[in-house]
Amino acid sequence: MTIQFGTDGWRAIIGKDFTYENVAQLIQAFCDFHVQSKNKKVIVGYDRRFCSREFAEEATKVLLGNDFQVEMASQYVPTPLISCGVVQKKALAGVMITASHNPYQWNGVKIKERDGGSASTKYVKAIEKQLLKNQNRNRRIKKQRLEKAIKNKQLRFFNPLPDYLKKLSQFVDLNLIKKSKLKIVYDAMHGAGAGYLKEIFRKQIIEIRDQEDLLFGGVNPEPIEKNLAFLKATIKKEKAHIGLVTDGDADRIGAIDEKGNFISAQQIFALLLQYLLEDRSWKAQVIKTVSTTQMIDRICKIFSVPLDETPIGFKHICQAFRESKVLIGGEESGGIGIPCHVEERDGLLCALLLLEILAKQKLPFSQVISKLQKKYGPLYYYREDIPFSSADIKTVLKKLKACQAEDFKAVILDKKDGWKFYFSDQSWLLIRASGTEPLLRTYAEAKTKKQAHQMIAMAKKYIKKIST
Repeated sequence: MTIQFGTDGWRAIIGKDFTYENVAQLIQAFCDFHVQSKNKKVIVGYDRRFCSREFAEEATKVLLGNDFQVEMASQYVPTPLISCGVVQKKALAGVMITASHNPYQWNGVKIKERDGGSASTKYVKAIEKQLLKNQNRNRRIKKQRLEKAIKNKQLRFFNPLPDYLKKLSQFVDLNLIKKSKLKIVYDAMHGAGAGYLKEIFRKQIIEIRDQEDLLFGGVNPEPIEKNLAFLKATIKKEKAHIGLVTDGDADRIGAIDEKGNFISAQQIFALLLQYLLEDRSWKAQVIKTVSTTQMIDRICKIFSVPLDETPIGFKHICQAFRESKVLIGGEESGGIGIPCHVEERDGLLCALLLLEILAKQKLPFSQVISKLQKKYGPLYYYREDIPFSSADIKTVLKKLKACQAEDFKAVILDKKDGWKFYFSDQSWLLIRASGTEPLLRTYAEAKTKKQAHQMIAMAKKYIKKIST
């Protein structure tokens, strides 16, 4: 089969395309690509999905067989901790077995470069090229037994939590949060973030959906509103000040206020940006993806900081981190990164910063968001995904190529990533194919919720028309 990386890593259905053989082939290509590298240390981690540890061990066997030194997480771990581990241990790269927010049937491989950030397009294209070359010449996959590698100290196991907590304590005022007496509910969505915030706050935090569940409780481990009914109910029951949620590998963030209202990643990104600029007086370039709120544009304009927009996929934001001094980068799906912490997104860090903001402002979370909307809004965002087969998506995308701004009565059509229509009232609509799942995604932002929903309905009607 052909293994291709999407917006962040390679993902496939377990047992169909995501198999031990294909993982081994991918890692062999990684090893061959790095055959001349002097640095031979690789950090390996895995999440709580079905057989993630076993797939991580398979990847490790291939790394060991190609004479790499491997440090493997001693248990399931959030992806941000592997990114931090790569930097702290001065490794060549990181390999993380995870399919992030995808449904339970999926698993995947994320590769982190030496700065801890997502592998760039150039990097993964080189690995894909090497993989194809290996397949064409029936390259033999080299493996080493784990037991032998442990004995000769080529393989070590490590607990990434202590170093990560030390790094967090340098960035977030954990004592302020503890003294604030905030009552916190954290929803791990049965993912790899379970236990980590509890380790910091102990009795101050109520953790839900923290047990291992290979089916993720019947919902995708994605921190979007339709998946958070249990979190909302728990906040009301416990009379908590805030609800925090991360995705399957804890690199994305979501939140619920004390009234049970969903706080979108768009609002979280804007709130964190304002906080870093206003309260910490940090200034540098800001990076956002094409599906991210215009609230970011307005904040950057007020604080006179440069803003750049990239295609969707955190690898593009990570590339910007590598090329210039950046304050923060984020995307609408909840991936937000602050490069002076690590050059990758980190849902747990963002959760802690939200708590620090509440501890400092001493206001209900709903009022904090209301102030944000009043100052930079009103803006309301909505997204809806449309399932398609791979073949049908190709047909729709082919027809969309002929689309013009006039077809949606828009003033501008931007084709940086998909089809983004800008309207005269500063609202916008985006249609694009998912880079990780067989879906078409539609996004809209407008001055009212009703208008945002109407724009999505308009997009769906157009898509249905050209797909039949």
